[in-house]
Amino acid sequence: MKRRTTTPRVLTAALAGVLVLAGCGGVAGDTGGAADPADRVAYDGPRHEVRVGVLRQPHLSHALFYERYLPEGVTLEVVPFANSTEIKNAVVSGDLEFGVTGITSALQGAAAGERVVVVAAAADGGSAIVAGKDAGITGVADLRGKRIGYVPGSAQDILLRLTLRDAGLAVADVSLVNVQFADMAAALSRGDIDAFSGAEVGPSDALAKGDAVLVTHPYDTDMGKINIAFVTNAEVIEKSPALVTAMVAVHAKATEHMAAAKSDWIRAVVDQYGFREESLSIAVENITLRWLMDDSYLAQIKVLGEQMRSVGSLQQEPDYTTFVDTSFVGKARP
Repeated sequence: MKRRTTTPRVLTAALAGVLVLAGCGGVAGDTGGAADPADRVAYDGPRHEVRVGVLRQPHLSHALFYERYLPEGVTLEVVPFANSTEIKNAVVSGDLEFGVTGITSALQGAAAGERVVVVAAAADGGSAIVAGKDAGITGVADLRGKRIGYVPGSAQDILLRLTLRDAGLAVADVSLVNVQFADMAAALSRGDIDAFSGAEVGPSDALAKGDAVLVTHPYDTDMGKINIAFVTNAEVIEKSPALVTAMVAVHAKATEHMAAAKSDWIRAVVDQYGFREESLSIAVENITLRWLMDDSYLAQIKVLGEQMRSVGSLQQEPDYTTFVDTSFVGKARP
């Protein structure tokens, strides 16, 4: 991956105070460098620089391994963001070609008529509701009247709302506090919040430090574990289908490597983001990596859309036939 010193167009404001991982030559070394040349993905299109948006979370770290499988003629810039909505917006605006991002934000964009398209799965799970060790919270029912950290519109937001609903609680029965994922564990430790519905590695970090207790892994709702997807813009598909085919294949190979070599996955995230290895060792067991999209996955996306509409996160559901394009994972299948 090549090093660059500029930030694409409107990304400067979105990335204020956030490190751009453009020096990905170092990342390639951290993840074992290039794979066998025979493992590199084939690509017969024009030379292209690809920008991929990610979050600093283990279940969105696939791009740390893309260099191993990147085709000749394609260079890569990995750009971290603060939340999935920012990634989705940058993909929609054309500032990114691809994003590894929350499927809830992609659904919200598609429902609003934006041309964001899911071209592969990425990860399920990666969520947990945890509470301060001295907050007196041992189950979901104990969240009544408590201050709960959350990121509006995230998968963890939807999971929290559904978990509360299934336990007979309304959102009005708790106090929701907007806290970025990266700040949740610290906010809990300070006592600013009593609990949080967070994304890894925050919950596992709080648990590993002894600051928290697990309330639940909130996967028993109708939403299930569905969480992270690999997305692009419909215009990229129209103009550069060969590039999309190649990048989905790169994403698939990276995903399979991470799943087969968890120690490599943990080490790459520790080296790149500075997370504690103890926390990541817990977190990866709460994450299911995937890239294929089968019929059950497509059905779960529709269930998620229905659940988001039921809690008011969507006013209407998108056209699922244009929101998801399974043709590229079909080509990437071994």
